Amino acid sequence: MRYPSVLLFYLSTLSYFVTFVLYLLYVVKPPFLKGRGDSPPPLGEGVGERSFGVIAPSISWSLSDMAWGVWATRALGVSLIIATAGVIARAMELGHASQWVKVFLLPLSTTYETLTFFSWLIPLVYFVLERRFQIKQVGVFVTGAAFVMLSVAASPSFAPSAPTGVPASLQSYWLTIHVLFMVIGIAFFTSGFGATLVYLWRRYERKVLLLAGALLGAVVVTIFGVIPLFATLQPLKMLAAGALFVAPCAGFGWLLLFVHRGSQSVMWERLESLEEMIYRCNALGFPFYAIGGLVFGGIWAEHAWGRYWGWDPKETAMLVTALVYAVYLHARLTWGARDPGWRGGLVAWLSVLGYLAVLYAWIGINYFVASLHSFV
Repeated sequence: MRYPSVLLFYLSTLSYFVTFVLYLLYVVKPPFLKGRGDSPPPLGEGVGERSFGVIAPSISWSLSDMAWGVWATRALGVSLIIATAGVIARAMELGHASQWVKVFLLPLSTTYETLTFFSWLIPLVYFVLERRFQIKQVGVFVTGAAFVMLSVAASPSFAPSAPTGVPASLQSYWLTIHVLFMVIGIAFFTSGFGATLVYLWRRYERKVLLLAGALLGAVVVTIFGVIPLFATLQPLKMLAAGALFVAPCAGFGWLLLFVHRGSQSVMWERLESLEEMIYRCNALGFPFYAIGGLVFGGIWAEHAWGRYWGWDPKETAMLVTALVYAVYLHARLTWGARDPGWRGGLVAWLSVLGYLAVLYAWIGINYFVASLHSFV
């Protein structure tokens, strides 16, 4: 094969898929794999361990039931080793295409490199967090996301794998710092989003599908209705955009309060550690994302384009994303500190909204909106 990194990422794709299946078996526990009298796994790992702020009761588990989580973690470690080798090989290949890359060794200048780098960094962040919180259910989302990223990167028409030189306008160490800080922030946000999905499913059960559909509807109306109307800078259309934005947001808020009040029977102690994992991920990701984008990105933009801020669509979307996570952290530390009802469900939806903004700023701007950042 011409590029060793392509082979390594292909192997890591297979490894991530196997890891995803192992995590899925750990969560789902098909009846034919259960021992007699077994019950579904708790959100923590192990028997008699501390789980979500309480000591999990001692349950009779069969050896096969406990092995799925252990083998999933081991498979994730193997996948990370292969992906690490792929990232290193890609950096070396880029060094042959551009002398500048030999100094900075950051394979993040194209779609292919971004996807493969994320498929290494996001599971790495989760691997560390899993050791801390012992919550393996999030591994289903993280490894599934890594597998999808590598599968998309394998498409030559969508993400060509041939190394290319870095454009002269981008050859700055500030670009390296800017991109590295932002991708670290996104990696933390991704693990936090996976934990949020597990949390909301446990908190609202099947009602979460209704809430997710309402939130996505509000987001779609905002992207395809509010933003185009507001961008015209015409007073009447801007007022219409404001009314159009308030209507779906108010509808989602009313539905959320209605469902939340009817779901108070869920014991807070069962979900406390999972909610703490969400908060830690977002709290760690926020300074990386905000500083990397607003500060280091502005410095790099001044070097490359002669201005610190130009209201480019991606710059604006990144600013909105940072503001959403700032609101989440404020709500979590104020309202959530006083009222577990807010902390235990309502604030979590701000985490979902923040990650949707991350995806729009990263993917939506690149492929659907003309921007100076569309080359990434």
